[in-house]
Amino acid sequence: MKKYYEILEVDKNASQEVIEKAYKTLAKKYHPDLKQGSMKQQYAEKMKIINEAYEVLSDNYKRAQYNEQLQREELQNQ
Repeated sequence: MKKYYEILEVDKNASQEVIEKAYKTLAKKYHPDLKQGSMKQQYAEKMKIINEAYEVLSDNYKRAQYNEQLQREELQNQ
């Protein structure tokens, strides 16, 4: 399972405002249009992952489902 909180570099209890700010910061840092050459493809892949994480964590319903999955995974690994 992907670690969306780690991808966006936020705490699991982060507010929507913190998540949005983290997303915008990472989007500016990794946007592929700001790079040239071989780095552009790497940054495009990184942005796909960042966008996916933001899509889940910025939606309250998707975030709740994701948190439940994380919890189940943690219990299984104990």
